[in-house]
Amino acid sequence: MLHEFTINIPYKEIDQYTDTLNATGIYNLYYESPIEIIKVQNGYGYEEREDQQVDLKIYASDMEVKNLPEAYYSLLETTLSISRKDISYSSHEEANWEQSYEFEDVDLGNGWVISYPNSKEQYHDRNVLKFDPLAAFGTGLHETTQGCLRMILDKDLTGKSVLDLGTGSGMLTIAASLKGAKKVIAVDYEEVARELYHNAELNNLNNDLKVVQADLITGDYTIEDVYDLILINIGANETMSILKKHDLLKNSNNFIISGLVEWHIDQLIADFQAGGFSIHEKAQTNEWVTIHFSKQ
Repeated sequence: MLHEFTINIPYKEIDQYTDTLNATGIYNLYYESPIEIIKVQNGYGYEEREDQQVDLKIYASDMEVKNLPEAYYSLLETTLSISRKDISYSSHEEANWEQSYEFEDVDLGNGWVISYPNSKEQYHDRNVLKFDPLAAFGTGLHETTQGCLRMILDKDLTGKSVLDLGTGSGMLTIAASLKGAKKVIAVDYEEVARELYHNAELNNLNNDLKVVQADLITGDYTIEDVYDLILINIGANETMSILKKHDLLKNSNNFIISGLVEWHIDQLIADFQAGGFSIHEKAQTNEWVTIHFSKQ
């Protein structure tokens, strides 16, 4: 049995409480920082609200502590100088406490479905992109990823070369490969080769896939080759920095750019237009924008 004790305290005193509990040997603690989501130039940010109260949860298991919950009631009352009425209590079966999160399949509405490892669905009338997020960034649930996927999966990339910058777990690389791309170079700041090759195997891909770990903005890596299509799903500021550092507009006549918010796209559009590009296709879901720029 897992025992959960909850006390409501000022957030500005959270460190004091956790230090006191740690000193008595209580380490299994959890709380959510009170934050307020705010708009920033490149998307969203957050601010911590130190003036708010938070629930500090303390956990203990029958396998580690005897005489629960009474043992912890007494310990918390003494250690924190609080009364029993200030402590909320609940218990959980440990076998059911930690369950892996299971994603629901995503129908992209264009004849394609993202199917996750736990799925039991069989799709006979739609194309399937099999995907296992593992540890890298990118699950396919965000509007920007889905915007890119719809554009990619609506194109015939047979025999084409593709560069995927900021690939994360590689979903856009997998999509381009499924649409016939002969060669895809996937670049990310993190080491994501394990995730990407795993997902390539799930989809029975045998095209030329190469994963490069590199810092695209401040590192030494340079982009020299020309590609039929370049994908960037990061953010407007990061995209503009990459375009400038690598003089990237010379490397392709087609770019699919996402990770953009509607209030911060004007300069990016201006940069592409100055390079001779026009907007071939633009899609928006909520505030998130995806644009296909092309040059004749």
